[in-house]
Order: sequence, then structure tokens, then C-alpha cells
Amino acid sequence: MRMSRPRGVTLIELMIGLFIMAMLLMAAMPFGAHWVSSNRQMEARSVLWEGVSQARAMALRNPSARRATAPAAMLRLRAGWLEVMVAGVDTPAWSAKLRHGVHLKLADQDGFADADALAASDYPDFDCVSFTARGVRLPGADGCTDSDVALGRIAVGLSNQDPLYVDML
Repeated sequence: MRMSRPRGVTLIELMIGLFIMAMLLMAAMPFGAHWVSSNRQMEARSVLWEGVSQARAMALRNPSARRATAPAAMLRLRAGWLEVMVAGVDTPAWSAKLRHGVHLKLADQDGFADADALAASDYPDFDCVSFTARGVRLPGADGCTDSDVALGRIAVGLSNQDPLYVDML
């Protein structure tokens, strides 16, 4: 008579396999959370970049026929929305929602060393930027806090991610 060997896995082997899988999953979770935050920050940077480009393009079109030295268009942050406003028009020409937790702050060319330096900085938060009919940034116009010419970039921060930057040109 031939003896058959048992096939399959024992309960102990199954439990060890599940334990190893759980440990690997727990080790990968922080990486996954960091990756998600990084992607959200990149998305916010892209939206801001598009907003600056839309504002400059609208200023160059100059639909309200402003003089070359007067503000023709503005990108503003209002209640979590980026809005491109044309001078003399009440409705936004373009708008996009920023994700919750995104922090925009004016920065110089040196930028910030890390997320802590961004949070501790006394540079003003971004509220708006205006452009002339020639597409040139007009610091401090329309009450914007970007009155310092040296602060020509916007830092995009989210949670503990190092800041990304968008030039205001």
C-alpha cells in the first residue's frame, strides 16, 4: 500500500505567512502616505503654475483696454480658490480649487531649506499677484502683499514636504 503525503499548508505556516505580509504592509504605509502628499503638492504646484500663466495671458490680451503700466489681470487666492480676475470684471476668467492643507507663501530666489523653514518664515502668505498689459508683474498693485520685488516666487507647501516653487516672472 502506498502512503500519501499530506498536501497544503498547516495552520502555523499560514499564520507565519500572514504575519510576514502584515509586517511588510505596515513598513510600506509611511512610504505610501509620503507619496500621496508629494503627489498632492505637485498637483497644487501645477494648478498654481497654470494660474500664473493664465493671468499673464489674460493681461497680455488686455480685454479691458488698460494702459501698459496699469494692472490688467490678477491671480488671487480666495477661500481656497485660485482665480484669474480681469480688471473691471467681477467674475473670474479662470478658477481652480486648491486642495485642503496647501500653503502658499512668497519667497525670494534662495527659497526655504525645508518645510519647517517655510512654516517659520516671516515672509507674507500669497494672496494675489497683478500683471500689466505687457505681462510684467506689478508688485504691490491692487493691495497684493507681493510688494517686495525680491520676493519673485511662490513656495508651495503641504504637510511636511519640502516646498516647491512657482516663479511669478
